[in-house]
Amino acid sequence: VALKGVPPRDHTKPGESTSTILSYRRAYTAAGEVYSPSLQRKVARPFSELPGNWRTGWLNLFHFWQEGGFHNIHNIMIHKFQKFGPIYREKLGVYQSVNIINPEDAATLFKSEGNYPERLMVPPWTAYRDFRNKPYGVLLKKGEAWHSDRLILNKEVLSLQVIDCFVPLLNEVSEDFVKRVQVQIKKSGRGRWTADFTNELFRFALESMCNILYGARLGLLQDLIDPEAQNFIDAVTLMFQTTSPMLYIPPSVLCRINSKTWRDHVQSWDVIFRHADKCIQNIYRELRLDRKSTKEYTGILSSLLVQDKLPIDDIKANVTEMMAGGVDTTSMTLQWAMFELARTPVVQEQLRAEIFAARQAAQGNMLKMLKALRLLKAVIKETLRLSSQSKVWEAALHPRQILGELGLPLLTPPDTRAVDYVHLTHVIDFKKI
Repeated sequence: VALKGVPPRDHTKPGESTSTILSYRRAYTAAGEVYSPSLQRKVARPFSELPGNWRTGWLNLFHFWQEGGFHNIHNIMIHKFQKFGPIYREKLGVYQSVNIINPEDAATLFKSEGNYPERLMVPPWTAYRDFRNKPYGVLLKKGEAWHSDRLILNKEVLSLQVIDCFVPLLNEVSEDFVKRVQVQIKKSGRGRWTADFTNELFRFALESMCNILYGARLGLLQDLIDPEAQNFIDAVTLMFQTTSPMLYIPPSVLCRINSKTWRDHVQSWDVIFRHADKCIQNIYRELRLDRKSTKEYTGILSSLLVQDKLPIDDIKANVTEMMAGGVDTTSMTLQWAMFELARTPVVQEQLRAEIFAARQAAQGNMLKMLKALRLLKAVIKETLRLSSQSKVWEAALHPRQILGELGLPLLTPPDTRAVDYVHLTHVIDFKKI
């Protein structure tokens, strides 16, 4: 794999030959491209020999924020992979990780995960649930508890039959969004609409997710938003904003000093869970009054309540976590797809022609129309390949895992406890865009 445009640095120490360096990392050409050396020795080394800044966590965190933190993380990672190679160890505050960038290493790691893969535990989210004595959902559970919930949710979220049920709910929101765009273009009087599209797509994604999950519209695509709905969207936004700093600073510390970041985080989750409570009450009331048929699909929450396979608190936890995990990923995928189409007009016109042809052939059958949109599916897949919606993917480190040319050094039990996760990094060089 190549990381182009990133000139390498010479890390050869006095008295250390280039061949020694090649046994530790990949060879770099003058153009900054990464190639596998011809001879690869899969020999484990002591974990302490991993390159990286992992001895001064708090100083590293200070420099991380000085360099722009999350807003500049792509450039920070490019610099560190340039400096240390395709595998490096890092400590920011109390959080330790091993970062890798090569796809073959990522494939090796994922193949070793087994039946119970582990992902990053989001400390502020778990801290809130512990603070309020609420159960974890599928995003935060591990082991058999995760597996049990995942099997139930697979049928309600990922099965082909259920996905077909999502289409009318999504189509309703999509049509309203298109109408909003058309109205705003007319209002401008200039034949175009200038807006904060990141915010507009976030509102569209949140409205879509809530319609699928709760079976209820919030009215976020209107010019005048209901105060209660505005309170909810503000809470979701604040929850994301306050999550970032607590990934590296222990939430327990901020809780102990009653910091504003912690108070805001708790308040935002309280609003989100109250919204879930209200939706559950509304669904039960509708079912009790026979206003809704149990055969009519009205969202994931309603379906889970009717099936009664999970406790109500677990249902609430899973639904709120799916909402939190689905909003940003949906809105950013759409934004990047539009960006790629905007700079590729030929593909944009081909996609437009495909949509018009499929719409005419489907004669109002939205499911039939979607199944005919092969180019649209390819555009989304290519967008996700080029611009992953996650800065990193996390996977738990296997004690005997060997990665890379020499391999991720063999971990002894103390080393395993020292590192939280391996980060599989997808870096975008924004200077080229």
